[in-house]
Parts: sequence; structure tokens; C-alpha cells
Amino acid sequence: MKKTLIGMFAITCMMLAFTTTASAQKKIAVKLQSSAVEANRSASKIKGEAPTTDVVETKSRGTCSVFFDNYSGLYVKVYVDGYYRGTLSPYGSFTVNVADGYTEIYCISTGGTRDWTATGNCTGRYTYSLY
Repeated sequence: MKKTLIGMFAITCMMLAFTTTASAQKKIAVKLQSSAVEANRSASKIKGEAPTTDVVETKSRGTCSVFFDNYSGLYVKVYVDGYYRGTLSPYGSFTVNVADGYTEIYCISTGGTRDWTATGNCTGRYTYSLY
């Protein structure tokens, strides 16, 4: 009985330690308003489009997550540090995992009329809300 209680106490302590570590990460919410796309601005922000061939990426242990919420009603292409990471559907959301951190996000509507831009890093959990 005594061993069972000690074992349960140890398991409870481990669970609390993992929960505290996970919730200690600073959460940062950013609301971004769209702006009209100026001529050639997107060309300077985009370094790579969606891959057209199958290439296996190396898995990195040091990933951070960037969450996107799309309130704009438009389809939106998402670029992180200039590289394509996916397309958001109208009123949809998704998470981008970035292995080495990031410095800039750039989002542009698929029609090329509206865009959003912001800077960040992996010091916290970023949530970008696109309006």
C-alpha cells in the first residue's frame, strides 16, 4: 500500500512538472489588418513558392509553432521568412511549424489584392489573426 501511494505521488509530481513547463510559454496574440498590395512589394517578400517535386525535409527537434486565424473571407497564401508554408481558406486556421525560428511572416490573398506582414520570433507562441 505504501509503495502504491509513493508511486502515485511520483506520477502526480511528474504530470504537474510537464503541465507547468508547457503552460509557461508566453502566448502572444497579434491582430493584423490587411493593406492594399503595392506594385512589386510581394516580389521582394517571397523567396520560394510551393514545392513542385517530392523532397523529404529533415526533421528538426527545435521547432516552434505559429498559429494563423483568417477572418478576412479571402484565400490567403502564407510565407514564413519568404518561403511558402500553405494556403489559408476563408475563415479557416492552421499552424505552421518552423524549425529554426523565424523573423517575418508575409501573407497575401490568392488574388493578389490584400496582404499582411509582421515580424516575430520563437520567444513565445504567436497567434496571428488576419482581418
